[in-house]
Amino acid sequence: MASTVQFLAVILLHMCIASYSIHFDPVYISEKEHDYLRFADVRRHCQSVLSSATGLPYDTNRPERLRRQLSFEKGDWRQDAGKAPLVPFDAGDASNKDTLRLPDPLSLAAFVVTHVDGGEEHRARAAVNVSGVLVLTVNQKSVVPDFGPQMFAASPEFNLSAGSIRLKIIFEGVYTERAKGSGEDDAERVLCMVGSAVLPKRSADSVDPWGWAKNSGGWSSFQPPVTADNNILLVLRYPEKLTLTTREVLGQMGSTSSPSDASYFDTVQLRSALISSGAYNFRPEELAAGMGDALPWSDADNGASNRVRDVYKGSYPCPVLSRYGRHGQVITMLPGWHCNSTTGASCHGIGPFEMDREADADVSAGVRIILQDLQCQEQQGYNMAGAAGTSMVSMVLRALYPWEDRDTAMWRTGLSGKTLSAEGVWNASTGQACMVACRGAGRSTCDFRACIFFPTTLSITRMDTMLGLIYGVDAAGRVAQPPLLSFRQRIGPPRLWGDYTHDGKPLVPYKYNYTKVQQAVELRNRSGSPFDWRKIIPQSLHLSYPRIDDASDEMRSLSTLADRLILIFSTVPGLFRHEWIDRPFLFLEVISLQQIIDRYTYRPQRHSGKEASSEGHRLLNVSAELTISQHQWPQNSVMSLEGVYDPEDGRMHLIGCRDVRLPRENSSASRDLQLEEGMDCSIEVKVEYPSTTMHKFLMSTAKVEIVSMRTAADPLHFDAVKVRARPYNYLQELPGGFFRGVANGALCIVLLSATVAAVVSQLRYLRSHDDVAPYISLVMLGVQALGYCMPLVTGGEAILARVTLRWSGDGATAPSSSNTPYYMFDNGRLCEAIDRAVKLLSLCAFCLTLRLGQKVRRSRARMVARSPPLDLARVPSDGKVFVYHYGVHLALFVLILALNREAVTVEQQVALMQDLFLLPQVIGNAMWRVNCRPLEGSFYAGVTAVRLLPHVVGPRYSGEPAELVDGGSGGRFFAKAGDVVIPLAAVGLALVVHAQQRWNYAIVSRMGIPEKRKLQHIF
Repeated sequence: MASTVQFLAVILLHMCIASYSIHFDPVYISEKEHDYLRFADVRRHCQSVLSSATGLPYDTNRPERLRRQLSFEKGDWRQDAGKAPLVPFDAGDASNKDTLRLPDPLSLAAFVVTHVDGGEEHRARAAVNVSGVLVLTVNQKSVVPDFGPQMFAASPEFNLSAGSIRLKIIFEGVYTERAKGSGEDDAERVLCMVGSAVLPKRSADSVDPWGWAKNSGGWSSFQPPVTADNNILLVLRYPEKLTLTTREVLGQMGSTSSPSDASYFDTVQLRSALISSGAYNFRPEELAAGMGDALPWSDADNGASNRVRDVYKGSYPCPVLSRYGRHGQVITMLPGWHCNSTTGASCHGIGPFEMDREADADVSAGVRIILQDLQCQEQQGYNMAGAAGTSMVSMVLRALYPWEDRDTAMWRTGLSGKTLSAEGVWNASTGQACMVACRGAGRSTCDFRACIFFPTTLSITRMDTMLGLIYGVDAAGRVAQPPLLSFRQRIGPPRLWGDYTHDGKPLVPYKYNYTKVQQAVELRNRSGSPFDWRKIIPQSLHLSYPRIDDASDEMRSLSTLADRLILIFSTVPGLFRHEWIDRPFLFLEVISLQQIIDRYTYRPQRHSGKEASSEGHRLLNVSAELTISQHQWPQNSVMSLEGVYDPEDGRMHLIGCRDVRLPRENSSASRDLQLEEGMDCSIEVKVEYPSTTMHKFLMSTAKVEIVSMRTAADPLHFDAVKVRARPYNYLQELPGGFFRGVANGALCIVLLSATVAAVVSQLRYLRSHDDVAPYISLVMLGVQALGYCMPLVTGGEAILARVTLRWSGDGATAPSSSNTPYYMFDNGRLCEAIDRAVKLLSLCAFCLTLRLGQKVRRSRARMVARSPPLDLARVPSDGKVFVYHYGVHLALFVLILALNREAVTVEQQVALMQDLFLLPQVIGNAMWRVNCRPLEGSFYAGVTAVRLLPHVVGPRYSGEPAELVDGGSGGRFFAKAGDVVIPLAAVGLALVVHAQQRWNYAIVSRMGIPEKRKLQHIF
């Protein structure tokens, strides 16, 4: 019985560990019914709102509409200065950091309407009952957890931790509509509600009422002192129509208690824009005269302007504009901004945007802009007689500072000095959108004009799909020169666009203007040598490099080749590092090859299986970008590249340009450095790609060398940079990952088939050697059973998972080891059959392992029944084996965490246990001092050999790019240590088991163990 419990405990423990990898999404159930029990309080505190309410019209969809339109997420809140703060805040260890770089805590508010009374919509009434939840958060970091449905459960809460607080208040009240003034823009919608909360208690110390909250984050069992409070009043005012100057929600939350009460707090102000929550109302008749006229654009020559006119002529403007203005698009702010100060005093802002603090003004180079809430409407009568390609456009521009999290900022809705609300006209004939812009909210701040130009021609110094200028407007309404700020939207990786019309043509056909090709050809000629091995060896061995694979369809072939030339770097040179990116990745993104920019590789095409030779020997013009990012998206450009690619030897010779534009006050120094439109183009870059013939047999890594042509005394000079890309696998570049999926599936089938055969051989061995069954470790079988059931839970990629180690020293930034290998199966019949086979074999191996464990358990039960009471200690038990085994793996977990600086995934941990599956058996053999052979040689040797397969062929065919670190020989050693040390350890365990089963009796004899304690099982 004890053995059964231990075996089941092993299985259950492993399943519990695996359950942590499954993300739990709580299901939010909206309130079907709500008992409004505080109507008397609502009538007393909301009398002024109810007395001015107008009748609500008949509307059967009012409940659903109000829940959608009245809710907002990530608005701003602040509390008026006073003596009764609402909540404490503990910054934790953040106060020990550099205060000049430490941003202010981020205070965000979310309000959700949970129920709207719609039971009497058949009759007119002045107000309807409404309930909702308000969540106030304060975070020291800019990364704020999403306001998921679980946050709005109908119960008040207060949570406090180091660097973060969350207060949830439950409200119920009334919704009304009222006409505030004579104009229709003055009409507003009002929510007046009373709330219940659990508020933190303030101490009697007036100087520091939150003394108990200091360092509270270090106490795991800390419970803040709170008190229930039902005396809270919330009033939210919404505009009736969303326009340029009426799109903000204003709210006040106050305490109805006496100021002398302990639960009283100072008034809280709430602000949020209604972004994407309702129909925007354009007012073209109210825009300034001439707003639809295009401004002269200095960066657009006549030829480029003519092409813009031809490209956008007759097109549908809104779909084209949506190509550039997706919600959350990050725009780069260019250096050279101007201060909007008329008094001569210091200006604490960046162009039209205000900074939170004067100390933050020195980070202007890292400030970007997020585009939010793009609204577009086709216009058929505004000042242009219904000209084709004209539309009204509205958007919000939000300043994004380097320390802010992009995903959080993307969904912020508060309007402040760091936002510009803009509305105007986009004319497709000029490719420009000119708009009136208002800082924050209200009519009094509409003193700016924003113009955006959408070029269609690219070059090495103009790799932009959007260029923007923001001007100030003087008292006479004239645009003031020079512009306060300029910004641009760099072109994204074309492989990620996917913007095509119904006929398969790109929505915006870009053209690239090559200007550095001649310099690149000269670089290639200088770099050539009569004894160049990359030219001699390919001719001798018929090696090939990435080239055009189908001359009959050059457009598709060039697109495929462009994607094959993309590189990813684990090591980021110091030249490109950024202080706000902790773990950067470096990418070489190919923008254009010849004149192919848009990708056509996703058209259904049959792969020929071999590469056709290019017609003659011609160089291909290529443009590319080196980009850096913390994740794969978004990417920040650090260098533009242009040159030629030679398909015969797999080399690129490029000229590089990096943006080194200086602030406007240093413009004279910028001219002295001989820059091209603010960019240093005195850079030469060489790229060497591995052979497509030999990449299956040799470690295939592309090499990149970057050299500055400036003298050492030049301030823009930098030392030569040499970096290797991740090991290259050309199979990954085939459309859809078909061959990668088939290769991975075949590897899984081979691995599982061999495992099933090994388990069957062990079962057959126990038929003739039943006495040795008790000495098989149940912990070992539990580890194997878990490994076989993992593919049934998390997918077939768990079979190929493995642990990688890397060096934690300086000089390299390696990628996360938490990414499991790709296991991409297409929907084809072949791949579906492979997937079913993998799952069936996994289930078969799991059941056979359970059968093996059952035989071990029964044999131990029989051994207990036959043994005298004094000899029960001789019956094997896995209790200590379990403890020692998991102690070893806990130590390995800590070691890997120290090397990789992050924990392994559940799949990788289970894979490590499977790699070392013989460890429990080795421990058991030593503890039980057996001198028999519990395991058949074909079993433990066969399973060990099978577990070596992911380490031997996994980096080649599993789709996981093996990591390479350019930090010297030590870095390269540690990068591959996971595929060397772990297999050696597995082989070592197999040899130990072999030695124990063959010579354990002699070892026990030498130790002087009494004969009565020796086990006489010899075969």
